[in-house]
Amino acid sequence: MSGAIFGLIGVIVGALLGLVRDALADRRARGRHARYLAIRVVCVLDSYVESCADVVSDDGLSEGQRNAEGYLEVQIPLPPPPVFSGDLDWKSIDHDLMYRLLSLPSDAERADRRIDATWRVAFPPDFEELFEERQLQYAKLGLTASALSREIREKYHIAAQELGEWDPVACLRDGKNQVEDERRKRYQRISESPPLI
Repeated sequence: MSGAIFGLIGVIVGALLGLVRDALADRRARGRHARYLAIRVVCVLDSYVESCADVVSDDGLSEGQRNAEGYLEVQIPLPPPPVFSGDLDWKSIDHDLMYRLLSLPSDAERADRRIDATWRVAFPPDFEELFEERQLQYAKLGLTASALSREIREKYHIAAQELGEWDPVACLRDGKNQVEDERRKRYQRISESPPLI
């Protein structure tokens, strides 16, 4: 009788050890998939951050000059939304992080629609409304992409990007602050101006 009990305990322990071994192997594989995904995604985000900073830096001048009609003209086209490879194992990362990454392209499309709507009501020769909206929307997108990249780098122990002398994140932050400041001052002037009779 005691041999049967020891045999049963041996079978149970063996099954549990097999389950533990499989769970550990699965966890290691998920970790490798998550790190691979993180590296691929960070490369896309870093490139997108720089493209956003280029848009924010666009002042409408070509080599410091207006166009032949004396107008400011867009010099930097809007970048396409970030595209992540379809072969990545998205289930290997935190669901909240996955959602924020996968929603970034739709955020970019929404920003492009706002810019397009603003373009229709912008006034020459400076098209101030258009340039402000481009700068604001792409500063926000770039800062979001930068924050996601930083979070992923920290979580998956990926080295920081070497930037050299130009810091696109500072450009994005400065551009966003400048537009928000200008708009705040403009709204304040409008609210303080005497009503038209």
